[in-house]
Amino acid sequence: MKKFYIFDMDGTLCESMKFWRKECTRASEKTSLEEWEIIFDKMRRHYLNEVSLKNGIIEFLENSKQRGIKMCIATGTRRDVCEPFLSRTPLMDYMEFFIDCFEAKAFKDKPDIFLQCAERFGADISECIVFEDSVSSAKTAKNAGFYVVGVYDETTSKDGDITPFTDGYVKSWDTYSFPEVFV
Repeated sequence: MKKFYIFDMDGTLCESMKFWRKECTRASEKTSLEEWEIIFDKMRRHYLNEVSLKNGIIEFLENSKQRGIKMCIATGTRRDVCEPFLSRTPLMDYMEFFIDCFEAKAFKDKPDIFLQCAERFGADISECIVFEDSVSSAKTAKNAGFYVVGVYDETTSKDGDITPFTDGYVKSWDTYSFPEVFV
């Protein structure tokens, strides 16, 4: 039985990837820290005013919570950047904790953040499900041995086919039902 859910945030729980893509169009390896801070300030405003939850996610989280599932957010977005969104939505009411890649000290090209989540839960990875919209992050979690559920996002779906790295797929939280492995 899978008793622990590890959720990516952007593109999985909320509709923010289009804003990230818009703000990062000119970013590169040469982007300075000052330029990144300008991007982060713009994203804070998007999180405060425009980013919405994915349709049906609160109902999914509520159903999961009622079934005794422990949940967390594992995201690449710095906590201070997305805090306006977390403060104005009920997401954290369902989560045991929030961890970002900066706290984990590794980006999602390495499994550290997922492994740290399992450890904080006191769980074996066989008891966890990672929900991801990103092909590269899903691949990382899958290669680390996690059960991975891909989540459709209009923006990240253009990056390639996530399904080879997943055990299940959420086209829409509105219509998603729990497979046997979840129960």
